[in-house]
Amino acid sequence: YDTFKTIPEAFTPQPTGPADGSYVVGSNDELRLTVWGAAEFTYELQVDREGRVTVPNVGQFTVAGKRLDELRTEMKQWLSRSYSGLTSDPPTVFMDLSLTRVRPSQVFVLGEVAQPGGYVVSSFATVFNALYSVGGPLQRGSLRNIRVIRDGEVVETVDLYDYLLDGYSPDPVQLQSNDYVFIPPRGRTVAITGAVKRPAYYEMKEGETVEDLIEYAGGLKANAYADRFHIRRIVPFGEREDPSVARRVAVYQPGEYELGRRVRTVKDLIERADGFTGDAYRNQADLVRIDDSLNQTSRSIDLTAAMNDRPQANVVLQPGDSLHVPSFREMRADRTVRISGKVRDPGRYRYREGMTVRSLLRKGGGLTDDEYRKDVFLGRADLYRVSDDGSEERVIPFHLGDALRGGGMADRRLKPEDEIRIYPATVERLEDRFVQISGAVKDTGRYAYRDDMTLKDLILQANGFTEGASLQTVEVTRMVEQRGDDQMRARTLQVPLIDADLDPQQVTFSVEDTTRALDAAEEFRLRHRDRVFIRQDPSFQPQETVTVQGQVEYPGEYTLLRDNERLSSVLQRAGGVRPTGYLKGGRLLRRQQTEEGTIGQTTVEQVIVQMQQAVRGDPEEDVVLQPGDEVVIPTQPNTVAVRGNVANEGLIKHEAGRRVEYYLDRAGGTRQNTEAVLLTQASGATFRVNTGWFRRTPTVDDGAVIRVVEEPQSEQEQQIDYAEIASNVTQILSSALTVVVLASRAFN
Repeated sequence: YDTFKTIPEAFTPQPTGPADGSYVVGSNDELRLTVWGAAEFTYELQVDREGRVTVPNVGQFTVAGKRLDELRTEMKQWLSRSYSGLTSDPPTVFMDLSLTRVRPSQVFVLGEVAQPGGYVVSSFATVFNALYSVGGPLQRGSLRNIRVIRDGEVVETVDLYDYLLDGYSPDPVQLQSNDYVFIPPRGRTVAITGAVKRPAYYEMKEGETVEDLIEYAGGLKANAYADRFHIRRIVPFGEREDPSVARRVAVYQPGEYELGRRVRTVKDLIERADGFTGDAYRNQADLVRIDDSLNQTSRSIDLTAAMNDRPQANVVLQPGDSLHVPSFREMRADRTVRISGKVRDPGRYRYREGMTVRSLLRKGGGLTDDEYRKDVFLGRADLYRVSDDGSEERVIPFHLGDALRGGGMADRRLKPEDEIRIYPATVERLEDRFVQISGAVKDTGRYAYRDDMTLKDLILQANGFTEGASLQTVEVTRMVEQRGDDQMRARTLQVPLIDADLDPQQVTFSVEDTTRALDAAEEFRLRHRDRVFIRQDPSFQPQETVTVQGQVEYPGEYTLLRDNERLSSVLQRAGGVRPTGYLKGGRLLRRQQTEEGTIGQTTVEQVIVQMQQAVRGDPEEDVVLQPGDEVVIPTQPNTVAVRGNVANEGLIKHEAGRRVEYYLDRAGGTRQNTEAVLLTQASGATFRVNTGWFRRTPTVDDGAVIRVVEEPQSEQEQQIDYAEIASNVTQILSSALTVVVLASRAFN
C-alpha cells in the first residue's frame, strides 16, 4: 500500500509520445501521416466525432475503433488507390502513420479508495496508472481482486501482485472511456513472520497454500528451521466457544503430526510436540480413535505412566488418532461470586482464594461513598449460599453497616457462587415477596417481587413467551385482601396484550407482535402473590415429522402436511419404493408412552399393516400416521426363519407358494413335546397354525418367521424326588457315624 503514497510524475502516462501497435484509435486522437518517395507530404490528421480523418486530395477514412498496427495496413491499401507506388514491386512511395496526441479518457474509480469518483486519464492508462492517480487502494481494500467493469460486465480482474512482486503484468488492461475500476474489500489476509526475507501481511486467493505465501515473502532465510512452522488461526464466528470455557491443549506445539519412525506411541507424540506446558493435567488425557465403522471411541490415558514408558499407558498410535491433553484450568470450571442490588457495579466477579465479604462489597462500588450510602439500606444485607451438593440455597443475613466498618461478617470467607444482595433505603419489609408465572413462557416458576414490578418485568424474567403462546389475554389471579359476602379468596383479572379487533391467527410472533404485547404488559402493575397464567393458542401446532428409511428413492424425515395424512401419501412423497425394496415386508414402527410407577418410558411397537394394499389405496390398511412414526422398507430377504422346538433351527431359502409344513420338514420336523406353531408373516401379522393330517397350513411369505413353541413341564415332572433326598441323607449320616466310632476308639 505504501507504493501508492507518492505519485512519481515519470510514471504518469503523458498525452504525447510513442504508442504501441495495440493502441485503439478513437475520437479526438491526433495522427501524423508522412509520405515520401515519388510523392512527399506530411499531414496532421484530427479524428473527428464520427471517427474519421480527412486526407487532402484523397478523401475521408474511418479510423476509430481500430488498432494502430491494423490501421497502418488498411490506410496503406486505401492510399494506394491514389498512390500506386505504395504497393508496387519494388515500391516507389513509402508511408508512416504515427500517433502524436492521444485523447483523454474519463474513468470511474469506486470502492475502497480514499476519494472515489470520476477521473480523466490518458488513453494509454492501465489500471495501475488509474490507481496511481487516486493514491491507490485503502489498506482495507483488495490488491488482488480489482475489477474492470465495461458496459455493465466485468471484462478483467487485475492482480496487483503481478506488478508489486514481479514488476510487470503478463496481460495489462488498457482502460477505455467510461470504464469502472472497482476495488472490493480485502480478502483473506495472512501474516507471515520469522525467518523469511519479506515478513508482512499478504492477501491470499482461494486455493493458495503455504508454499505460495512463502514465495510472496521472498523465500526462507538461510537460518530458517524448515522442519516445522506454527499457524495461529482465527476461528470463524459459528465455531467459536465461550472464552471462559475454551479448551486449551496443554502442550507447547499442538497440531497434526505424521506417524512414522519418530512418532509411534503417546510418549513419542508428546515429545514431538515439545512436551507439556506448566499447567498440564497429567493424570488423564483423552485418546479418541476412529474404528473401521467410522465410529469414535475414547480411551483415558495416564500421561505420567505414559511418559514413564509403561506399556498399558504408552499405547501405539494409529492413523486418525487424536490426543487431547487438558490443562488444570480446563479441568476446573471458572468460579465466580456475585453482588447485586443497590450498588454501582453489580455483576459477577472472579472468585479468588481468601476472598471476603468486605472485598466483594468494595468491588460492588459506591458503598464507601457517604452520599451514595444515603440511598442504601444499611440495616441488613443477605448472603445467598448454595450447598456443596447444589441441592439447596441458604440465606445468611448480616448487618451491612457493621460489615462496611470492618465488624460483623466483614472478614467472613466467601465460597464460589456466593451472592450478596444489597437493598435500597426505600425498602419497607424484607420478608420474601413473590409472584408466580406459568403456562406458555420459557421459564415458569416463582420470582422475587419488587416494588413497581410490571407484568412485562415478570415475562422478561421468565425469558419471554414460548412459540404458540396466546397473546390475546393473560389471566392474573390476585388474592382478595378483604373478603366480602361471597367469601371469594381470589379474583381473576384479564389483561389484554393485543387489540381485541385483531384476529389471533394473524399474530405471527414477529418482533412487532412481541414488542406490542410487552408494551401492553408494561401498563399492568403486579402485586405480591399474583399468579400469572399465559395460555397456549389451541390453533398452534408445530411441524411434526415421520421418518422413512430403507429402500425408497429419497429416505429421510418428512413433515406431516395435515392431521390425517396417510401412509401411502408419505411413501409417494419419498419417491416410491425402489426395485430392490420389499414392500410386503415393510414395517411401521410407533413410539408409545408407558408409565411404570412414576417414571414415564417410551417403547417402540410395530403397527401391523399390509403395505402393499396400503399403497394400492386400501382404506383399511392405509393407516393415518402419527408424529414420530418410522417407516422401514427392507430389501428382499429370500429366506424364512424357523425357530424354537425343531430339530435344526436356522434360515431356509424361500420358495414361492410353499406352506408351513414344507419349512418344518426342511428344519427336521417338530419335536414330540411341541405345544403350538406360530407363523409371523413379513408384515408382522402373527397366526397360530393348526397342523395335522387333514389340515392345510398357510402359505409362507418371504421373510416370515416360524416359531415352534415347546410344551411347559408338568407339575409331576417338576415335583421333588423325596426318595433321592432320603438316599443322600442316609449316606451322610452313615459317614458321620463312622467318624464318631473311629474317634472313640482312638481316645480309648
